[in-house]
Amino acid sequence: MKLSRMEKLTEFIEKYKLPLTVEWLEIATTHDSYNIDHLAHPSNERLEALGDSVLDLLSFDWLYDNFQGNEGVYTQLRSEIVSNLVLGKLGKSIGLNSIILIGEGVDINEKQIADALEAIFGSIFKYNQEIGNNSYDFCKQSFEFLFQNILKDIKNRNFVPNLTNKNQNNPKNQLSEYILKNKLPNSSLRLVSEQGPPHQKIFTSQYSIKLSELLIISAEGVATTKKQSEKIAAAILLKKLKNYKYNPNYKTSDYGI
Repeated sequence: MKLSRMEKLTEFIEKYKLPLTVEWLEIATTHDSYNIDHLAHPSNERLEALGDSVLDLLSFDWLYDNFQGNEGVYTQLRSEIVSNLVLGKLGKSIGLNSIILIGEGVDINEKQIADALEAIFGSIFKYNQEIGNNSYDFCKQSFEFLFQNILKDIKNRNFVPNLTNKNQNNPKNQLSEYILKNKLPNSSLRLVSEQGPPHQKIFTSQYSIKLSELLIISAEGVATTKKQSEKIAAAILLKKLKNYKYNPNYKTSDYGI
C-alpha cells in the first residue's frame, strides 16, 4: 500500500528518532522551487540557513572534545563532516531525497538534499526552543546519531589526511599538521599587542607549545593584520620545532623562552 506524505514523514521521524513534529519536518523538506507554485506552503530556506549554523557549532563542538588541533585542523575536519557533498551523501543514504518536495520539472540533486538535512537541524532547534526544551542538547543527540559513522571514522584516525596538500601555503595548518604527526601537545595562540592608529595598526601574535615542565617553545609574528601576524608566528614556531627535533640540546633561549 502506498503511503501518504504525512505517513512517510512520520515514518522518517520514527526511524531516525528525530525530536520534532511532522509539521516541522514538512517545512524542512520543502524546497523553495515547490514554494513558487504553492505559495501557501512555506519553504525550508530560512530553516536551512539556521541549520547550517547549528551544524557548524555541533561539528566544532564535537571536534573540540574529541580531536586535538587548532583552528586550521578543525576547519579541515569540519568539511569532512558538514560540507554539502558529505551532507548530500548522508541525506541520500537515509532516504531524505524520497521525502523532499520540489518544483515541477526540477531534479533533486545532492545540494538540495544537503539543504534539507540542514533545514531538519534548524527545525529541531526551533521546535524544541518553542516548547521549552534545551534545543542544543536535542540537536546534539540527533547529530551524534545521524553522523555516527562519519564521526567514528574521524575519531579513529591517527592523522589528518592531505592537510599539507590542501594548505601548503598556510603556516598555521602546516604547524597543526606537524604537531599532530609528531604527537606533540597542542599549541596555544594569543594576541600579544595591537598598536597604532586605526589605519596603521601593528599586530603582534605569539604561538607557544609546552613540550615539558621546563621547556616552552614560543614564537612571535608582527604584521599589519592579525591573521598575517599569526601566520608569521606559526612559521617561526614550526621552524623552531623542527630544529629542536634534530638538535634537542639547543639552548632554551634559542626558542624564545
